Amino acid sequence: MDGDLFSKEVVRLWRAWKTVHEMVVDRGYELAEDEIHISLDKFRLDYTNADGSPNIWVEFCTDTGSVGTGTMKKFAHFCSANNYKVGVFVTRAALSPAARRTMAAGSGVYTTLEAFLEDDLLVNITKHELVPKHNPLSKEEKIALLKRYHLKETQLPRILQKDPIARYLGLRRGQVVKIIRDSETAGRYASYRLCV
Repeated sequence: MDGDLFSKEVVRLWRAWKTVHEMVVDRGYELAEDEIHISLDKFRLDYTNADGSPNIWVEFCTDTGSVGTGTMKKFAHFCSANNYKVGVFVTRAALSPAARRTMAAGSGVYTTLEAFLEDDLLVNITKHELVPKHNPLSKEEKIALLKRYHLKETQLPRILQKDPIARYLGLRRGQVVKIIRDSETAGRYASYRLCV
């Protein structure tokens, strides 16, 4: 690989790496400031996923072809064997249908496996001016919300689990997210969505 092409590839990986780490922080995990705001030079020197968090593992797959079941089984086994709560698999190419099934089967009670295309992580979508602030509610906050407005869970508007923001935040079925929007007439207002 020539120098210019290699340099472009490193920059792409660095941008995706930063977005993944911002996503981890937005999900409530604690990371050191230098892990979130890593410089390109430091990334070039280290190029590791040493995020320091015992609860989440982020792995980059550099295969350029479709990712198969063997790769996904290794990833699922590694996350399970090391007791990671969440495994985030970042790949250049799409997962094969069999690898998607393996990923779904590998997600269990203690480990959740997720896959993202590298291209989808080049920009942090939560920083876009048209995307309002999304705050996932805890179980207690969800119960209080439903009680306050005398609602059943099914009466809330929905957000799909495959929605880009839901995927970014790692929302699970049944979880509620609070969406805060700016309004010219009301200032700011909040709405709630149930993840389905």
